[in-house]
Amino acid sequence: MARNSMKLTANGALPVSLGWMYGLHKLEITGGPFDAFEDWRTDHPDAYGVCVRAETVPASADVNLPIRDFDVPKNDAMTAIVIRRALAAALDGKPVFVGCLGGWGRTGLFLALLAKVCGAHDPVGYVREHYTPRAVETKEQQAYVDEFDVSKLRSWLLWASWSARFLPGTGASRWT
Repeated sequence: MARNSMKLTANGALPVSLGWMYGLHKLEITGGPFDAFEDWRTDHPDAYGVCVRAETVPASADVNLPIRDFDVPKNDAMTAIVIRRALAAALDGKPVFVGCLGGWGRTGLFLALLAKVCGAHDPVGYVREHYTPRAVETKEQQAYVDEFDVSKLRSWLLWASWSARFLPGTGASRWT
């Protein structure tokens, strides 16, 4: 029996431009099936991996936010911690990869939360336009993004982004 040797790849990347208020940083967060992260990391050795699935989590994940397929995170505090860690890694100049099983719904949900923290007025629309139209697959995921409170995360991002701009080498991840 022939084994399928199809190589998994990233589905795309989400560009995030933080305005002047956040130090004018330009970030790019890549998304896709998390099983593609290992191969993607060969080209990005200092990459930071965010796994957003509740199924088997690869050892290569730097952080995991367990979300069941077609569902939403169950712990807002843990969600905020993972968002902060992902943004800190990006501010520190690390390539960030977010993935679930297929890289669409849960990955899109997390990317939309990142976009919301970074100031997108319609984060789901932004992710669907710039990453994939398949992002955020359920009404529950849409509602979660709409209702998730990012006020504390925005305050943290304001501080972390300017720290990364004017205190290079100290690392924004130090303050997560």
